[in-house]
Amino acid sequence: MPLYWGDLHYHTAVGYAQGSLRRSLEIAREHLDFVAHTGHSQWPDMPTMPQDRHMKWVNGFEVMKKAWPEVVALTEEFYQPGKLVTFLGYEWHHSHYGDYHLLYPSGQGELAYHDEAAELQQHAKEAGAMLIPHHVAYARDWRGFNWEHFDPEVSPVVEVFSEHGETLSDRTIFPMIRHSNGGISTANTVAYQLERGLRAGFTASTDDHFGYPGAWGEGLTGIWAEELTREALWEALWKRHCYAVTGDRIRLEFTLNDAPMGSEIPLAGRRNININVEAPDELDVIEVIKNGHVIHREYAGDEISTDHWPEVVKTRLEYGWGPWAALDMARVCDWDIQMEVKGGRLRTAVPCFQSGPMEEDRRDRILSRGDGSVHWQSFTSRREAFAERASKHMILELAGAPDTRLEISLSQPREMSYSVTLAELAEASHIQFTGGFTSESVLIHRLVGPERFARRFSFVDDDSQPGYYYVRVRQSNGQMAWSSPIYVSSTAAQRQHNDSSTAG
Repeated sequence: MPLYWGDLHYHTAVGYAQGSLRRSLEIAREHLDFVAHTGHSQWPDMPTMPQDRHMKWVNGFEVMKKAWPEVVALTEEFYQPGKLVTFLGYEWHHSHYGDYHLLYPSGQGELAYHDEAAELQQHAKEAGAMLIPHHVAYARDWRGFNWEHFDPEVSPVVEVFSEHGETLSDRTIFPMIRHSNGGISTANTVAYQLERGLRAGFTASTDDHFGYPGAWGEGLTGIWAEELTREALWEALWKRHCYAVTGDRIRLEFTLNDAPMGSEIPLAGRRNININVEAPDELDVIEVIKNGHVIHREYAGDEISTDHWPEVVKTRLEYGWGPWAALDMARVCDWDIQMEVKGGRLRTAVPCFQSGPMEEDRRDRILSRGDGSVHWQSFTSRREAFAERASKHMILELAGAPDTRLEISLSQPREMSYSVTLAELAEASHIQFTGGFTSESVLIHRLVGPERFARRFSFVDDDSQPGYYYVRVRQSNGQMAWSSPIYVSSTAAQRQHNDSSTAG
């Protein structure tokens, strides 16, 4: 079954964020398979804020209300089955109940207003819509999620990562520190609720406010679906055949007794667990978590050896940096980069474009991509760089030999060219500067071989009790993935029987 990547929750100036809606959908079309613009629409119990700062929300909600016909029209205009799937949606804030983004199954739907969570949930049921709770781990009454009102009939999945941080656990390297809602409340984390019977799949979305869907490092959702259409993706989301990543598109397959991630299966004493991971970069550890505890770990293998050269290697071409903030020389640097493979083949080139800086007219674009080369335009800046990372990158998967050569040519920010062999990159990274001190630079990362980026394994867990299992993957660069859980339940068999009877 194909794997598709997208962002189900991001913002533009249609609301109180930045960037035009059309620009954002053009960006999505460049590097995503699916997207949902979820403009800010309402906050029924919004507090009055110092210096009337609450007017930021009031004004943004009015913009969203007036622009709703445009949102509907553009959602339909950009829908191209097989290329880009667009979903219509909006965001609902609430201090007491927490925040949801609502998604409609098609490009049609109303911008509905509700004061209570029960009213919103009833609207979703009547419209066949989906409600996804997000940034759930803030404290209750500070727009953290109120789990007492969670309704699985309209919320099959929960967002566990975004630019806010990680909400799966309070033991995390991604704390919630960028907003005024405070830090992580343990009782509101997804892990805490799983121990108390929560049944939900996992997604990640950017919640980006620069109008940049799929911005690297802010969260993405992978969906295993039959095809790239609204109907197929919608069905897969309801079945929880999805998972969350922070940025790097880690390919993660997970089954238990042949049931895929997100499944709920009947009790079985013998549980055959199969996991297949292919990462864009070096793996650190893969962990299988059962009922809140790690029950199995796998680690990366050996480094590349020129004596036994692998069929496939991976690297990352990263570019940016420039003068640091203390020099007060903020600028936007335009890039035009071409990379050619001599004596080998370019298997894939996957962009990792981050959101900053906010630029309405500039674009990150792949101009051409084939077996022998990739050519793209981009821009970088320390201004508004997410997490102060003033660079962007392209992940390259290559087939070749030690003497295969990568030839890099720049026409912006200045004309220059150089080359490096795969054998050299197996030993060390390679960096080139575009000028004198404070100028931008290009870094080609040290190669990663299949022993370090891929892992397939199986094991058996014997247990007669109900429980849940999910997989957590961490790369050496800190990028992570979390599979949707598989639930082993004493009620699953009866539920499956009831579903079959209803369908019949």
